[in-house]
Amino acid sequence: MQTEARAAGPVPGFGVVPRGGTPAPLWAVQALAFLGSMGTGVVTNGVFFLSKHACGFSEGENFALGLLMGVTYIAGATAVGPALRRIAARSSAVSTRGVLVSLSLLMGLTAFVPPLAAWWTGDAARVGWSMWLVVGLYSPMSGAFWPLIESYLSGGRSGAGLRRAIGQFNIVWAFAVLASLWAMSPLVREYPLVILVGFGVVQLLSAAAAWPLGSEPGAHLPELHQPHPAVYVPLLTTFRLLLPTSYYVVSVWSPYVPTLLDRLGVGGAWQTGVAATWMLTRFGVFVAMERWHGWHGRWWAVIVGAGAVVGGIALALVAPSVRGGGAVAVVVAGLAVLGVGMGVIYAAALYYAMELGKGEVEAGGAHEALIGVGFAGGPATGLLATGLVEWGLIAEGKLNLIILGTLSASLSVIGILVARRVWLSARAAGIVPGAPERAADEL
Repeated sequence: MQTEARAAGPVPGFGVVPRGGTPAPLWAVQALAFLGSMGTGVVTNGVFFLSKHACGFSEGENFALGLLMGVTYIAGATAVGPALRRIAARSSAVSTRGVLVSLSLLMGLTAFVPPLAAWWTGDAARVGWSMWLVVGLYSPMSGAFWPLIESYLSGGRSGAGLRRAIGQFNIVWAFAVLASLWAMSPLVREYPLVILVGFGVVQLLSAAAAWPLGSEPGAHLPELHQPHPAVYVPLLTTFRLLLPTSYYVVSVWSPYVPTLLDRLGVGGAWQTGVAATWMLTRFGVFVAMERWHGWHGRWWAVIVGAGAVVGGIALALVAPSVRGGGAVAVVVAGLAVLGVGMGVIYAAALYYAMELGKGEVEAGGAHEALIGVGFAGGPATGLLATGLVEWGLIAEGKLNLIILGTLSASLSVIGILVARRVWLSARAAGIVPGAPERAADEL
């Protein structure tokens, strides 16, 4: 990954002199992931509370904000690998670590825009444009930031070392996102823009956490890369189908949840905590999957992950129709189940992507771009549904049914595709009778 390797062709990461198989210090990667995820928790998951309570955004505006987030996140994730390779081909002065530091500083500074705009005008309600600016700038930088982190995480690691590193990485970032939402709960209604100031400071500090990393991620050298079972190939393809689907579900839900919890009588100080229920159970799943590796190469993980996502979001969306005082409990239960599915799908998708992608920035970029597809698709669905309400084509009370119907149709199509892959794999393994067997890596 450094200068001597440039003539030999592209290598993992974007730098040009390989550091051999030496991986980056795991503690440094985790520290950077923790601090960076605090910002992700606020902007990606908490911004809809901030825009509603600080700037008075409607449901439709929040869905549009979410759509902007998803589209720009995809752009950042898909562009980072090719762009940095072009830069490296022209100059050896730019390093992956230098880009990480620059992104951390720029993302942190972006967070100060709404507080400064509100201070300048004296009225937060008049600076809704600043929320659009924050998301429009932060989201593509975040999309570029995480593939680079993931290249440091997986570079130079394979087999048991890679499994352990990815498991710990998932635990660290998931806890940071959860902690950021819990921390903002007491402030979200009265002091929403103060939250952005705190997040900006944390994001700036993350730049310092990048310095212990090497200038480039460790290279995945062929002699160090352990062979993987053939079934990993179809499992990667399947989980890459489920990954954007799961984030599509969550991103339909997230812009809508502040309004829903208001209707159910959940106070502002409790809203982000309730909304983070699925992140709590996802965190628990990450811990379990890091400690126990029996899910590797197993198709039942596909069924558990997909089933929990579908069942969990269905419960959460039908909760308002529950009579009596049980609606909030149904929401919490649904989100808890949803978190189980999100955890299984994310952990498996990242593991197979890093194991088969051999630590390249493009492997992490593809993984993050798929998340961005979900980020964009969900708000687009919600925006369409709220538009139908505002145009008078459907009654406002039918909004949940429209969203649930759209989700059901989308998930049915995905479910058929996933079921087909599971069936073909089982037939190839001789578990069920069928036509002549096919190799597992052809499914």
